[in-house]
Amino acid sequence: MNRHSSMLGLFSCLALGLAAAAPVRAEPAGRYLVRDVAVIPLDSDQTLAHRDVLIEDGRIRRIAPTAPRSRVNAATVIDGRGKFLLPGFVDAHVHLATEGAIADSKNPMIKGLDLGAGHDYDRHVMLSLLKAGVTGAANLGGSVGSDDDLLRLRGEIDAGRMPGPKLYVGKLINGPRAAVAVKPDGQPVPASRPEAPTTAADGIAAVQRAKQRGYDFIKPYQFLNRDTYLAVIEEARRQGYITTGHLPELGCASCADRAFAFAHPLNNIAHSEELARYARIGTDLAPADIEALAQAVAASGASVTPTLVTLKTIVAMYVQREVPAVPAGWLDTVDPVTRIDWASPANRYLSQAFRDQEGADTFSAGYDFARVLTRALFKRGVPLTIGTDAALPGLAFGVSVRQEMIELREVGLKPLDVLRAASLNAHRLFDPQAGSGAAREGERANLVLLDADPLADIQNVAKVAGVFAQGRWWSIAEIDRQLAKGQAFERGLQRQIEQRKAATTN
Repeated sequence: MNRHSSMLGLFSCLALGLAAAAPVRAEPAGRYLVRDVAVIPLDSDQTLAHRDVLIEDGRIRRIAPTAPRSRVNAATVIDGRGKFLLPGFVDAHVHLATEGAIADSKNPMIKGLDLGAGHDYDRHVMLSLLKAGVTGAANLGGSVGSDDDLLRLRGEIDAGRMPGPKLYVGKLINGPRAAVAVKPDGQPVPASRPEAPTTAADGIAAVQRAKQRGYDFIKPYQFLNRDTYLAVIEEARRQGYITTGHLPELGCASCADRAFAFAHPLNNIAHSEELARYARIGTDLAPADIEALAQAVAASGASVTPTLVTLKTIVAMYVQREVPAVPAGWLDTVDPVTRIDWASPANRYLSQAFRDQEGADTFSAGYDFARVLTRALFKRGVPLTIGTDAALPGLAFGVSVRQEMIELREVGLKPLDVLRAASLNAHRLFDPQAGSGAAREGERANLVLLDADPLADIQNVAKVAGVFAQGRWWSIAEIDRQLAKGQAFERGLQRQIEQRKAATTN
């Protein structure tokens, strides 16, 4: 892959989800007793069989051996027999569909659609995540409108007025591509401003504005020049922010080099493919550089979100010239708006221009390289997290987390290591002050209940019986019922889109 921007640079405009039409009421964050369940804490290799788990006011209050007549006054009892309770999953790299993103869309088939006044569209996306056992999601930057919507959603979920995972909203900070052009085309570099900084002062101002607006973390992007990139990293640290994003561009007069990037590291690198950029000689990958890269990342203290399923999906579109099928049972969660973005001409990965770009013939090799590199990172002790870049074409919200977990299993991680990447490592990255994220007494109750043991087979993460999200219980049956209520809304949305298409052809 020639550069990360050529494959993954436009996700903030992709994939907008659909909503349930009726209001959804979560159970209050009260008292629940999960009776006779196997607990997988994930901070050890233990499985605690036959436990009664008391959850109260959003916390795990007690984990005790099952007592034949155990009861808790005013508690909702959940039958845990034959089931497994463990920390909920986190998508550490997602671009969430929101009503704000639709309002900001440049696609005339999408912009200005009537979504109603009840935020039902946003609600459907949140329920889709819960359906897959996802109780945390980190949004890595979008439009101003979508960010405003997400900041509002975060508060609604925290207050219990909206179902959904714990949201972490990131601020994307990037400079103009022309500021770090390796092959200058004669175009002038735009004047620096905090919205697209090319000076250290404006980079600092961008971070400070993010702090004022209440973002959770900073996403530095690769088209920041050397000085501005450093200023953003350092100011983020001063403001108490973690950074997860792209490595700086290489090769221009004002660009960083590899030594600089690892001397001033991000807390988390957003893709293994970002590191593949650093292993290129011309248009070729250098396999011998894998161990050196893995060692450099380990020494820097950064963690990595590999997003292997993202690369796999892009390669599939390049080779097969079509969007890969969504896993069985999940197609109904992909709404008509998202399908517009997944189809030509909106889907750039199906375009001839994408196929004709320099280095396109190395896409498949880049995916193979990223897989081997991810394995090397793990062996070096680099913490990995699960991220999907959903809703990239072919990657639906929620189920794509499961797909990425399988990718990590296939590169050699054991199920326990995959589950830690899917939960504990992300909790520790995005919310280090809020506990370990393990299924232990005193920890927050963001948990998934599975019908089968994921340590025996990672594919069992598909067997979700329900989730505790922000301490509220959602059975899979209730989640599915609420999602089904959106079918009438979806038909109405499809009619709006068809009317627009008809108007453009008449």
